[in-house]
This record gives sequence, structure tokens and C-alpha cells, in this order.
Amino acid sequence: MSIILTDNELIREDLKGIHSITEHLEKSIEAHKDLVAVTDAYNELEMTYQDVQNLITQTAGGLQHLGINKGDFVCLFTENNGYFMSMAQAIIKTGAIDVLRGSNAPIEELDYIMGHSEPKGVIIYDMKLLNKLKDSLNARQLNFIIVLNKKDFSKEGLNAPVYTLDEIIEMGRENPFTPVEINLADSATMLYTSGTTGNPKGVLLTHSNIVSQMEGTEAGFRAKAGENTLQILPCWHAYENLAQFYYYTKGCHLHFTNISNLKNDLLRYKIDTMMSVPRIWEAFRLGIYQKLKQNSKLGYFLFDFAVQNSINYKIHKMYSERRLTNKKTSYKLPSNIYHKIARAFLKPLHVLATKTIYKKVKEAAGLDRIRLSISGGGALSLKDELFYDAIGVNLRIGYGLTETSPVLTLRGIQYPNYLGCVGKPYAHTKIKIVDPQTMKKVRLYTKGLVLAKGPQVMNGYYKDEEATKKVFTEDGWFITGDLGWLTRNNNLVLVGRQKETIVLSSGENVEPIPIEEAILESPYIDQIVLVGQDEASVGALIVPSKMALDKCGILAKELKSGKTLSIKNPNLRELMKKEIQTYIKNKTGLKPFEKVKEFEVLKDGFSMDNGLLSQTAKVKRNVIFEKYQDIINKMFKK
Repeated sequence: MSIILTDNELIREDLKGIHSITEHLEKSIEAHKDLVAVTDAYNELEMTYQDVQNLITQTAGGLQHLGINKGDFVCLFTENNGYFMSMAQAIIKTGAIDVLRGSNAPIEELDYIMGHSEPKGVIIYDMKLLNKLKDSLNARQLNFIIVLNKKDFSKEGLNAPVYTLDEIIEMGRENPFTPVEINLADSATMLYTSGTTGNPKGVLLTHSNIVSQMEGTEAGFRAKAGENTLQILPCWHAYENLAQFYYYTKGCHLHFTNISNLKNDLLRYKIDTMMSVPRIWEAFRLGIYQKLKQNSKLGYFLFDFAVQNSINYKIHKMYSERRLTNKKTSYKLPSNIYHKIARAFLKPLHVLATKTIYKKVKEAAGLDRIRLSISGGGALSLKDELFYDAIGVNLRIGYGLTETSPVLTLRGIQYPNYLGCVGKPYAHTKIKIVDPQTMKKVRLYTKGLVLAKGPQVMNGYYKDEEATKKVFTEDGWFITGDLGWLTRNNNLVLVGRQKETIVLSSGENVEPIPIEEAILESPYIDQIVLVGQDEASVGALIVPSKMALDKCGILAKELKSGKTLSIKNPNLRELMKKEIQTYIKNKTGLKPFEKVKEFEVLKDGFSMDNGLLSQTAKVKRNVIFEKYQDIINKMFKK
């Protein structure tokens, strides 16, 4: 089912003759060996590209000495750090397959992954995780355990031999690496799905899958040697895994950070490019507004006024240039002439704000140097998209899945930015929209199920033939499970998930994500999940924003008095009702049955710690429905 590219099919010059990820990386290292590749201040690590090559080769030699051969699995459990890519590539260089997951994942999940992949060895970031996994590790036959962080290092209580990275490097020096023949069709890495509906599935990706991504990524990103990039996403995530590999192949300077140090590091390293997820971009926007409000109410007002003006200017500009994805939009204005007049009227204030207000705000936030940034791994709200477009942050949108290595589409820099879309397909990639019932192709601008075919699509799920058959058509199209439509110029617009569709008792289908995104524009609502399967109407589970409530009238007084905010507080419920109605009203085009009729306010939010968010920060709807089933039932009995 996966398409293996030949040398002749690989268009880009630097991809010709490449037969593996290893070859592609080594070609780049040779060209950029004296440039700084990695800065990881939190692990006191800085390496040139030559240092990276030495580390990969020596570690690979050590792994071979410990019995790792082509086709073996090696688990790599770590959070983002400067060692990650070198460890992953050392595993792949031996012909083995790296199995990736975050060290913050639940122990049960890591145990499942080890049981499923049956690794010969495990590489772990630190002793904290090692101690948590001790029982699970001792239950398996392992050739070795490697600990990257030497702090509090101990070998006690473990059945398998335990080594520090320094010991493995020395082992590789004494036992030089023996080259292994690797082809594009060989497996390279195994990533696991988010596990929102059960145990995560192992997505086995080939060298061809990953190498094929380089051409499409380059078309949309065009990173340059020496550019500063910021690595903030979990390294085991498909999106970040691709980003790091792409940056390494372009000779970029990768700076590793974390959420708590993000703002400081943006200012510290003068970042040129960055890949991130919607939650971070949303946090940036909210943080900017919060900071302005704390410093000056007048400044806050002027900034917000300027942003709304710029958003209106951009919308009229897109209308006049016909750069919208669909004629059916929420902005119902009479004619193209009107848009041109409105554009001309709003432009002076936008230009002034760009040169003054936006310039200072971006400098303070560390966003002023960013040449290009990409949001992926989830849907970016229209509110965030319009905000960053308005203030002049070049934010591009991408779309894909773990099963597609991961990118299928991306807004490229060679064509205009279209409002509301996720871009055009990657090189050698096809997107088709079909009717979910008949599986027949539908017309342009018609909503349906998104199918994909291309060299980045996986061969299948590891040890799960039944699940593999369910996601492929008989003629080899991958069923993404997403709903969307195509524009005349082949831009893809997403509208929701097929499996997330709520079917009401009337038989009407409701796509929850667009409605949730509209309501989340309210500053007083932090999280929301729509419910209503087999009910007469749509309901919602709401997590209020305590930060926003702290700024709001009588609720603020209640919070400051030391009392716990009651979810039954009539003022709170009235506010939530008003916000839902306001933002649903702003979401034009909704049918009467799509309006939220009932809701309940939750005391606690959805998080990874309570098991309601996956490791990729996606809502586990089925788990939420089960946990709050009693509340949902009472909601609809009112």
C-alpha cells in the first residue's frame, strides 16, 4: 500500500541517489560539519554537525556490540533534548527500528508499548523514569538499558545490564561500527497513535515514508543553513520528529527548550523558524493580551482595536483578491467593489499599527525575528489564524496524521495564504473527498470523507492486520477519518472527524469541532466538549477559565474572598450561557439542530494527568463520555 519512490521519482537534487534516512542525514552533515547543530542549555550540551556524526556512529557501534541487528526494535523513551536525534539515528543506522514515546507518558502506556514492540533494548532519559519502570523492565528479556542523564545514576535492582551514554560511546570507540545495507523499503521507526479510543496503535514507517517528506517540507518551508530553530514539541511526536530531521538535513541550528522557558528562549536565541501546535499559538495570543491588560488598560484597548481593524482589512483584502476557500463564508458583504473600498479605507490604520504597535508587541514576545512558522498537530482556530495574520506573523498551517509520516498538506510559500484551509497536497500526494456512505468521489466544495494516497502513507499497523484493513480502501487509499472538502485550486478545508460526529435522535449529524472552536473564542471558556449522541439536541461539558473569571465582577470577588468557585453558582451559569449564545451566534451557517441547548460546568479540566487528554494533547472523547456519563444523562433529563 505504501509507495516506494525510486531515484528517478525523487525530484529534488539533494534526494537523488538516497536509499535511507541515514544517507540523507550524512550527506547534510558532510556539507555542514563545522556549523553548530545543537544547543541544549538545560543539558549543558552544544554540538557541531561533526560532533553529531561522531556521536551517532559511536553509539551505533556500541549498540551493535550489545547485539542490535537489522530489524530489531529499540525503545527510546525521552522528552525533548539535544540527544534525541543522535540516539534515534544511531538506532536507525544499525538497521534497527526506533520505538518512540515520551517519558511523561503513563507507566501503563509505556509498559504496553514495550510488550507490543518486544524491544531488545531500551534507552531512557533519566533515573526518575527508570525507577518508575523498574518492574516493567525486569519483566522483559532485554540486552541492555541506557540512561542518557547521569544524575543519580544507579544500576541497582535491574535484571538487564544498565549503561550510561558515556559507556556506550566508549564501547563504540573500542568496537567500531560495521556498515549495514539499508534500503528505502526497510522499516525505520515506529510511532504510536495518541490512543484516544483505546490502546495506541504502532505505526511502522519506512525510510521511504520519511525521506519522501523532505520534498514537500522543503517546498513549504525552505529552511537555510545556520538558521536558528526552536524545538519545543515532544520529540517522539510525529510532527516534531519530522521537523528535527528536516532541520538537520538543512544544516540549521536547533535550540531545545520547554514550555516554561519558551518565552525567554525566543528572546534569547533570536529564532528564525519554529514549528509548533495550536495550543502554543493560542497561549501566545492570550499571553500577549493578558500582559497588555496588566500594564495598561489603554494600551490593551488600543491594541485590540488595531487588531480588529487589521483583521477586517485582511478579510476584505482576501475577498478582493479571491483568496478565500469558499464563497459561503460568515462575512456576507454585497460585492467585490465594496471589499476594495473597505480595504482602502482600513489600510492606513493597519500600516500604522504594523510599524508601531505590532512591532513593539512582537519584539517583547520574541516573535519579531521569526521568518516563518508552522502550526500542525491539530486544528488552529480561526481566531488565532486571523490574529497572527493581522499582526504580521507568517504562520502556515499543515495537516497530517501519524499514519502519514505525518504531513499530507501544507500552505506553501510559493502560493497565497488562503483563509481557513490547510494547504495543498505534498509532492506525489493525492487527496480525494468521498461520500462516507457510498465511498464515491464528491464534487468540489462538497463535504465528505478525506482519503489520501502518497509515498508518506504507512504500510500498516504493527501486529494489527484487522485495524490496517479498516483504514485502507480496496484500491489503496488511506482513510484519514477526517471530514473536509476541496477548493477549485486543490486547497483542503477540514470540518471535523468522522468518528467524532454526533448523531442526534432525529438522525441529523453534528460536527462538534467547528462549534467547539467557535465557543472557545470566549475568554471565559477554557475547554469544551460537545455531547448529545442519540439525544434530541446538542449539549456541552464546559471548563471555565479561572484566570478570566478572576477579572470579572462578582465572580472575582468570590474568588478573592478565598471561597471555592461553585460550578452551581447562578452568576457563573448565566455567564456561560451568555458566552455560548454569543459565540454560536457569531458562527453563521449553523442549522437549528446544531445549537447548544444544554450544558454543565465542570470543576476540573481535561489534562494528561487525569487521563482525559492523550499524550498529543487531544481530547479523549470516549473516556470523557464514560467519566461524565451521569452528568450527561442528568443534563438531558432537565
